[in-house]
Parts: sequence; structure tokens; C-alpha cells
Amino acid sequence: MRFFTALCLSLTLITTSAFAQSFPSFVSEDLNGDTHSLPADFPGDPTIVFIAYKRNQQPDVDSWVAALNLDPDIGPEFVELPVVGSLTRLISPVVDNGMRSGIVDTSLRARTITLYENASKVNAPLGFDGRDEIRVLLVRPTGEVLWKISGPASSQGVEDLKSIYAQALK
Repeated sequence: MRFFTALCLSLTLITTSAFAQSFPSFVSEDLNGDTHSLPADFPGDPTIVFIAYKRNQQPDVDSWVAALNLDPDIGPEFVELPVVGSLTRLISPVVDNGMRSGIVDTSLRARTITLYENASKVNAPLGFDGRDEIRVLLVRPTGEVLWKISGPASSQGVEDLKSIYAQALK
């Protein structure tokens, strides 16, 4: 029985590492107009990444920011990635100006990098589907995804993220 348990655990570890997910590569601008190559230009190692697809999902992102006590000037590094669709690229100045008007803090603007991509280009490599929930990830600049979840903050999700973040710093 112990052999069987050990075998199953070994296969699980091999399968998990063989199918480890990596953050896809994108080049885009933050709301201050600075260009970033993602994930290489994520500000921390690791970085907390919030992906949102719809304007009404901002309260879900804010629930995580508040629960984690994130400050754009100190503490754990984080970014917000609104995914607005590739067709929207044609009106990107209008979209970015609209977001800029809602974010007056330049530190927060630097952490908001708009992705003018189809949601599937972001989701598929990460194992997500759809646009109905935000995504929260912990990602290294190499693209290695250390942790991920969908939806607004929950006490268990916040505790899990804090734990994985602390381990990643060691």
C-alpha cells in the first residue's frame, strides 16, 4: 500500500511539473505611457498579477488589494492587467484616457498595463476559460506561475497567496 501511495505521489509531481504553466509574453504600455515586456518587466520577483476583463470587475480586484493591504509605493509588488480585446486597440487612446481619468495616482497608473489582446490569448496558456471572473496570479519575471485563482478575495485565497508569496521570497 505504501508503494502504491508513493507511486501515485511521484506521478502527480511528474505530471504537475511537466504541465507547469507559464505566463504568456506581451508588450504593452502602462497608463503613464511606459512600455513593458511582460512577464520580464514585472516589478517584483514574484509579482502579484490581477487580470480583469470588464469594467465592473474592478471591485473584485480592489477586494484583493484591500485584503492584502497592497500599497503601490511599498510592500509586495503587484500589477493590474485589464484585458480589453484586440479590436479595441484602434481606440486605445480613448480607452487609456478613460482609465487614466479614474486613476489619478501615477504609482497606480504605472501598475496598470492594458492588454489589447483577445482573452483567449491570455487565458489559454494559464489554463483559464472565459471572462466572467478576475484572475489573480503570483508570477516570476521568468513567467513561472507560482499560484493562481479566479474571483474576488476570500479569506482562504488571501491566506494561500500570502503563504506562497512568503515561500517564494526565501
